[in-house]
Amino acid sequence: MATSINLHSPFLPFFFFFFLTTFHFSIATTTLTSLCNHQLPLPQPTLPSPSFPSSFFTISSGSFSGGHPLFSSSPPLTLPNSFSFLTKSSFHTTDPYLIRVAGTLILRGSPPVSSNRSLLHLVKPRIPRHRPFVRHASVSFDLDGFWSESDSVLCMSGAGIVLSEQGNSIHPNSIFKLGFAKSSNLSRPFVTGSLESMDESSSPDYFDPISLVSFAEKNYEYTQVEKAEKFCGGLSINEKSRGLDGNFSCESLRRMLEGGFRLKYGENCLNGFCDPLRGDLELDQDFMFLDQIDCSDDGKVHMYMLFTNQTRSIYRNFVIGEKALVGEGLWDGERNKLCLLGCDVLVSEESSRKILSIGECNFRISFWFPLTWSLKTRSVVVGKVWREKIEGKTVNSSAISFASTGNYRSNFGGLKYDYAKLDIVRGLCAKVEKKGEEIYPDGKSYRDMRFQFNVKNKEGMGNFGIASPISIGENFYGAVDLENNSTNLESKDGYFNITYKIQYNSLFSNLKISNEKIEISAEGIYDSKTGTLCLVGCRYVGSLEIAKKARVNDSFDCEIFVNLQFGPLNGKAKEHVKGTIKSLRKNSDHLFFNQLDISSYGIYVEQASESIFRMDIEIGMVLASLTLTCVFLGLQLYHVKKNPNFLPYISILMLVVLALGDMIPLVLNFDALFFMRRSKQNVLLWSGGWLEVNEVIIRVLTMVNFLLQLRLLQVVWSARSNEESKTGYWTFEKKTLIICFPLYLFGALIAWIFHTKNNRAQHTIWEDLISYAGLILDGFLIPQVIFNIFSDLKEKTLSHSFYLGFTLVRALPHAYDLYRAHHYVPYVKSSFIYASPNDDIYTLAWDIIVILGGFILSMLVFWQQKYGGASFLPLSMRKTGEYEMVPVSSSS
Repeated sequence: MATSINLHSPFLPFFFFFFLTTFHFSIATTTLTSLCNHQLPLPQPTLPSPSFPSSFFTISSGSFSGGHPLFSSSPPLTLPNSFSFLTKSSFHTTDPYLIRVAGTLILRGSPPVSSNRSLLHLVKPRIPRHRPFVRHASVSFDLDGFWSESDSVLCMSGAGIVLSEQGNSIHPNSIFKLGFAKSSNLSRPFVTGSLESMDESSSPDYFDPISLVSFAEKNYEYTQVEKAEKFCGGLSINEKSRGLDGNFSCESLRRMLEGGFRLKYGENCLNGFCDPLRGDLELDQDFMFLDQIDCSDDGKVHMYMLFTNQTRSIYRNFVIGEKALVGEGLWDGERNKLCLLGCDVLVSEESSRKILSIGECNFRISFWFPLTWSLKTRSVVVGKVWREKIEGKTVNSSAISFASTGNYRSNFGGLKYDYAKLDIVRGLCAKVEKKGEEIYPDGKSYRDMRFQFNVKNKEGMGNFGIASPISIGENFYGAVDLENNSTNLESKDGYFNITYKIQYNSLFSNLKISNEKIEISAEGIYDSKTGTLCLVGCRYVGSLEIAKKARVNDSFDCEIFVNLQFGPLNGKAKEHVKGTIKSLRKNSDHLFFNQLDISSYGIYVEQASESIFRMDIEIGMVLASLTLTCVFLGLQLYHVKKNPNFLPYISILMLVVLALGDMIPLVLNFDALFFMRRSKQNVLLWSGGWLEVNEVIIRVLTMVNFLLQLRLLQVVWSARSNEESKTGYWTFEKKTLIICFPLYLFGALIAWIFHTKNNRAQHTIWEDLISYAGLILDGFLIPQVIFNIFSDLKEKTLSHSFYLGFTLVRALPHAYDLYRAHHYVPYVKSSFIYASPNDDIYTLAWDIIVILGGFILSMLVFWQQKYGGASFLPLSMRKTGEYEMVPVSSSS
């Protein structure tokens, strides 16, 4: 009796995976036995391990060194070597002390400057052009092996994929060893290991040994929490702090601690001299970053703390720096503080491998979240770090303060702001009278009050920046606007207290620091009736060399005045925001700087919505115009099919002009007649992708128009080429061309002169010529009118729907441009879809000329087809005699 297999069994995927892993395992048997000290026969996998699941062996971020020629031996600070290990599966085996593990090791770093091979994965990050480009590489190894519970070693073998310069795929075989203990603690917080090539050193597949180290993430044992709890209870702070939102959660704590921290040393260090505070702590860096934060459900926390002079975190990876601490402690929910006991991380080198060990554990770190902000104190998180009992000093005497510098838009719960400089602002801010019916932002919309700007000095040199509102009145903006969650945001006189964070990069500062990052904390008054914003600001100067030489006793320069004017919501101001930043210090002061001018060309939310609504209408008008054009062409083809004798009397030059009008955007891919280069139109394309659908439709309609134009041109050309109809129509066409070509050439010359003199910075010459080509299309009837004058016939060669319809289609954009100029403010001209300045010349004068000119040309064609081509000319200018009509075969 045959045995049937249930293909729908839930165990079938497990047995299939078991078969594949067993097959792969048999291949690696020799490697594992010889290099991992396993005896034969190797144990076979049985069932998935619940005690040691795959997540137990996962490493999200670590650091490595070595690996030449795969990676550079000296990676840049901005791109340190990093690795991650992702576990695919973990199984019990027939040996109770061995766990079968399969996973992928991914190495990321910078390739060597000169290398005899190039990596398979070379990634070019999408970063702004003004930043230096750093190429980085990635190699992955598929590994299989065992973890020994008795000696806590994970040993695996496998191969990676690398592409040589010749394009050949090579597979470097390797052995991966990792010291993976069942648990970690403050004394042994690191996981270390190596990746070594199994090929001969002369082999092209060989690479130098790679040393790996990471912070242990799982199964951490807290051993110093009682000590942390003891000093946390005796630590007092001089300000109120706020707690986490709701109950304690590790995710909430990580969110509050994200970003970097700026260290603030004793004031004497600012003068170029360091007191024992900095020496006792052995810290000489300006910033601190927290990494690998992990917690337990009862509020216990451990983490890795890196001290560096880098102004931003290195891609949130585990990095071995000059100075680092590991700490563990707890969150004190009653006092709203996080207290940690820290140990010094000692870094040594042995055979070009970095070895980490734990030094003294007498560091104390405390974090808390201030309840009240001020002009100088605007950090979501502040804290102190000190060492316990150093030569009899008290805790406070050797403490170094730090404050967070990261993004805090989502961390505003329960905050209050203390406005202390409003009297100074009132004395500096000039009163502005309200003009007419202009309406300004009411301050509730974060997107309206936030703006990007250009900043320039008196020499015209400048850079870009961004100004972000933090609070208005008693309300913090947070991650949303204040429309539905504001309280006490009403003012009878329209004045509101407001705070800002202003940032920009400077290339021209008198502080003589290249590309210096300026950050100004500001508070002041916003007048919602006139759009005036006056602020007094402070910038941090503690790390500036000139401040140290000037022996400044304060880390902040608060002698800064910012005066800004917002544009009206219903006005036609070219600038969204304009104003100045100036120093209130004397010219001789070391911290004085020349006045800076600010200008911004953004738009408000209401204006953006209005523009999007207008774009929707314009898309419909484009579709309607193209559809009508197809209909008019179809009617003309039907007209000449019924009257084939009229075909020779149609101007070929006119049809060529019309065909080129459809061909150019198709051949040169001008994004379906209305899509500007995407880099110029990112401001308003917030429509979820549906514009791309209309783009396809417009392309299709343009192609249909072009094909119909070609068909009409083909039948006219065939009729004109008929032997019986060559009497004089080609002569008329040549005369028409002789008159029109110089006319078109003269217009192109005028466009070029206009471009070189007045418009060089705004448009390229090619863009101006394309606009001029649109003007030629507006006068598409000119060749037909001239052709009719020479032929002097009175036949209805063009259907009324064709020449009147095409004239209407070409005149409507100019009529709409006149309407748009009076009803819509051109916030972003690149958003113009219908009547776009990239397709034609749109000015008040040309709009009127084109509309009247199109009407006159249509009337002339109508007159010529009824009374004769030259009937409107004086008798002295008319030619005598007429050409005899010659029948044309309908087959043509």
